[in-house]
This record gives sequence, structure tokens and C-alpha cells, in this order.
Amino acid sequence: MKFIAKTYEAARRGSRIRAQIPLCVTGLDPAFSEHCHTLIVNPQGCGVRLSRPLDPGTPLKLEELPGGVSVGAKVANCTPLGTGSKFWLIGLALDEPGNVWCIDPAPADWGNNSRPVIAAAAPPVKKHEWPYSVFSDKGEAHPGRK
Repeated sequence: MKFIAKTYEAARRGSRIRAQIPLCVTGLDPAFSEHCHTLIVNPQGCGVRLSRPLDPGTPLKLEELPGGVSVGAKVANCTPLGTGSKFWLIGLALDEPGNVWCIDPAPADWGNNSRPVIAAAAPPVKKHEWPYSVFSDKGEAHPGRK
């Protein structure tokens, strides 16, 4: 009989990376929205610091991510940061695993999830409204300017 030691790192489905990526966490029940930064990321989720505790299983939306994407997530765990702390470390599991963090190059063990997730299309530009997301190779593009 062979004994194989199993560590948390070996069981993990992708390396964790320390990264401070700004995002907005939004919940419906209870209704709230809070801007924060990730502390750690991988293709399955992230850890963030919030000013409120959240119950495991709470559905959330992660918005204002790199590349302009928004994704669904659920609270995996919630831990107070110190005794009497006003902050909580919240572990979030993405509904659909992927490199929503736009880490490039991604670690090799991120596998098929290593490609950055990019927003599908830019929002339509309204007539007579400057599209802030239009750039040329020389800087900002100014539609209508000659």
C-alpha cells in the first residue's frame, strides 16, 4: 500500500497569485456594492477584503474587472481579519472559471483557463458623443476631428 501525501497546493486547480486588482463587488441579498481590491487570484476565484461579513453561498457580481468584464461569483468563505476587526477576508468562487484578471503570461498550471477573458464587444457609440474608448496608435482618437 502506497501512502501519498496530499497538500493543499497539490489539490489546488491553479496557482494562486498575489495581485491587487481593483473591482466592485455587488450583492442583491443583502443589497450592497463595495469597491475593493483582490488580495490573491486564480482561475477559480479570488480573495478580497470587505468591510462586511457575507454568508457562504451568497451570489455576487464582480464588476469593473480588467478588460471591462463582469462575472458572477459566490462566497466560498468569510474570515474576520483580527479580533475586533472592521474588515473581513472573503473567498470568492467564480461561476465560470477563467482568467478574468487578465494575468499575462498566466502560470502554466492555469491550463485552458490561462487566456485572458476579454469583453465581447465595445458598447455602441451614440451620435455626437465622444467614444472615450477609441484610441489610435498616436493616442486618443477624436472622431470628427480632421
